[in-house]
Amino acid sequence: MSPLQLVTVLLLVSLIHLALGQLPRNGCSPRFQYQGYMGQYIGLVKLRHPVANNQTLILQFSQQGYHNFEEYVGSISLVDDDYVTQENLRQGLQIRYRVDFPIPTIPPKITSMQLNGVELCGGLEYPKPRTAITLRITWSPSQVLTFGASPPQPVPTRRQPTWPQEESPQIDYSETRPSQPRLEDNGEMFVGNNESLSVFQNPGWGTAPQQTNPIRGTTTQPRITNPAPQRTTPEPGRSSAPQQAVRSPVELVPQQNPSSNGIPCGRERASITPFIFQGESLQRGQLPWLVAIFERRESNGPAFICGGTLISTSTVLSAAHCFRAPGRNLPASRLAVSLGRNTLAIHSDGEFRGVSQLIIHENFQIKQFTEADLALVRLDEPVRYTDYIVPICLWSTSNRMDLPQGHKSYVAGWGPDETGTGHTEVSKITDLNIVIESNCVQELPHVLVQPSALCAKKTGAGPCASDGGGPLMLREQEVWVLRGVISGGAINEKENTCELSKPSVFTDVAKHIDWVRRNMWN
Repeated sequence: MSPLQLVTVLLLVSLIHLALGQLPRNGCSPRFQYQGYMGQYIGLVKLRHPVANNQTLILQFSQQGYHNFEEYVGSISLVDDDYVTQENLRQGLQIRYRVDFPIPTIPPKITSMQLNGVELCGGLEYPKPRTAITLRITWSPSQVLTFGASPPQPVPTRRQPTWPQEESPQIDYSETRPSQPRLEDNGEMFVGNNESLSVFQNPGWGTAPQQTNPIRGTTTQPRITNPAPQRTTPEPGRSSAPQQAVRSPVELVPQQNPSSNGIPCGRERASITPFIFQGESLQRGQLPWLVAIFERRESNGPAFICGGTLISTSTVLSAAHCFRAPGRNLPASRLAVSLGRNTLAIHSDGEFRGVSQLIIHENFQIKQFTEADLALVRLDEPVRYTDYIVPICLWSTSNRMDLPQGHKSYVAGWGPDETGTGHTEVSKITDLNIVIESNCVQELPHVLVQPSALCAKKTGAGPCASDGGGPLMLREQEVWVLRGVISGGAINEKENTCELSKPSVFTDVAKHIDWVRRNMWN
């Protein structure tokens, strides 16, 4: 049998298999799937991406028989429009790609998938004769994720086939797109083959909005020395409060915030378990200063973007990177805040406020984004404190600034669930141990551990993705005090999940407390 006859037979066999519904063996499921319609097939790739200057996806396939794919070798393109792609990347959701094959009726077998140089999955090639196909797409968030921009179009690369002298031909055709211009910096620092350091949401830059009539000072309230603990009845099956890992606790002097009706800051008012840790869900009334920030959209309703912390009747403190990112410059008019809820369901009991002003810390910049990753959000109408809406206490200058190694802290938010996808509908809290600067720089790049950054970690637990902007809290004598804002952390590129074996990084609010008090609104 001649080589041409053999190829013809293989093609006929492939067509018969496809007619019987037998697609090529797929070693990359569920990341890669074949989609068929009326006898023709495309591929669909769904992957979560770390924040990177350039995103590069490389797919390799094996096509039975020899084919001259000089004119068209196939292509990869983004499925969703720029806005959806931007939202998915920022929130840690899956990015979708469409894969078009050179022979739609006979889809090739996937043999390799690489994202940013990391091999994710693969499979064996077909026996010879076969044709190898390599498809590649490289895109830059700074251009693809710009409102109104169009995704880059595929540009096939033609290659002349090279014929082996003593065996059946195996040809490698590649399709590439030109790389988009690289950003000078997009918040990523590579620390290993499988890891990168990334801000939880896309960090960015922007000119700080001009402030109008901020409060230039606040009145110091009487010192809270030993608030009486609330007596609560734990619910069945719930854990009691964890003990401090450090036996010589740091005495906190919470700074009482202005109040509209005498409710003290930093206390949970509802008669429920004081708090839940280790990544468990919060009940309504727990951490009543935790708020969710949404982006107003013309279609599909508000979209959750970040967490935040209520510090006065009109002021929420969050992270600057939530509002300033490559291709993203959210004005106050496009923001809204959900208060008094433990869920992202805005139709549940609680309050919903627009935003009248947004102040970005003037020192926030992408190269050292953890240094001043702070933003003040002004509610368009002050809230009234209730059992479900209470401000957290701000850091007092009379407290010691340095925290010892292992000191217990807590983070909360609506970050990814246990599967590492999307975000949870109900807020969660977990405890972390403070990591002092000298130890933190041994695990993270020095550029990430800025002078006013704070590190904390607990293996297997911690903030991620859409937790950004939420609070890092300390708790002493039943009083909660704000110490930091969730800023950045490590991402495991191979698993497409947060690397919780390394410290998370927070902007230290205590070191910016003068700025906060000078610019907040009562």
